[in-house]
Amino acid sequence: MKLVVGTRGSALATRQTADVVAALQSLHPDLVVETRIIQTKGDLTQAENIPLASFGDKGIFARELESALLAGEIDFAVHSMKDLAHTLPEGLTIAAIPERQDPRDVIIGRTLGELSAPGLRIGTGSARRRALLFSRFPDLTAHEIRGNIDTRLRKLRDGGYDAIILAMAGLARLGLQDQVTEALDPEWFVPDPGQGALAIQTRAGDNRVIDLVSALTHRETQLAVEAERSFLRAVGGGCHTPVGALAIVSGGTITLSAMLAASESARAPVLLRASESAPIDEALSLGTRVARALTDRNNPT
Repeated sequence: MKLVVGTRGSALATRQTADVVAALQSLHPDLVVETRIIQTKGDLTQAENIPLASFGDKGIFARELESALLAGEIDFAVHSMKDLAHTLPEGLTIAAIPERQDPRDVIIGRTLGELSAPGLRIGTGSARRRALLFSRFPDLTAHEIRGNIDTRLRKLRDGGYDAIILAMAGLARLGLQDQVTEALDPEWFVPDPGQGALAIQTRAGDNRVIDLVSALTHRETQLAVEAERSFLRAVGGGCHTPVGALAIVSGGTITLSAMLAASESARAPVLLRASESAPIDEALSLGTRVARALTDRNNPT
């Protein structure tokens, strides 16, 4: 049997895809998988003077892959879960969610305690990360940074920034954990919904491929991501929205912690936070409830 998988061309994307293919071939030794590199709009527009928020909702690193799926050019795509829009295009589905890597954000170049020094230049393209940083360090200067992980690390080494914020999972997948100066406590620095998880996306009716890849699903990760993405949908989150969510499954209980900032541009943004637990079979409704609690507080009647 032969399948074609689509992926972005960055070192991280191709590593993630290679890991998924290896896992599939360990279960199906006769499976042949051709990897097809597909450039996305986000990959083609990497200038720092074009912030991610200007592209609107999430999906700028996924749309071309999704178009290739719908056109039948590839059989499945491997994404970083946080790159997917909260609502998928009609005809597509997330067929498998492998076990999640460490969802935390990390700082590289300075320790957290050193961020109170005046005039530091922090590189991040994330509205969520800026809002969280400004909530504790209102005198920081945050600058847009674009490019893959290697590019961002090079820009830091070249002196363009004093520190940068990245996801631990991407560094770990590339064996770059030794670059981390400090991991940030997710109770304060709440991660992006889906951060650290992968999504294996297929056409909704392609049962042959769905049956094949679904064996890679990690149930606890799936439940956590469902709660986080349910929260994201309910608040209407996109690239421009300072929003975070992290769900933890323990036994038969799932706990979702989330944050929402009214404005990323405020030097001292008001962060709304909520945390709630529920039975695991209520993962989707839990996300909606937590979102409602935060949006009601942000828009009091």
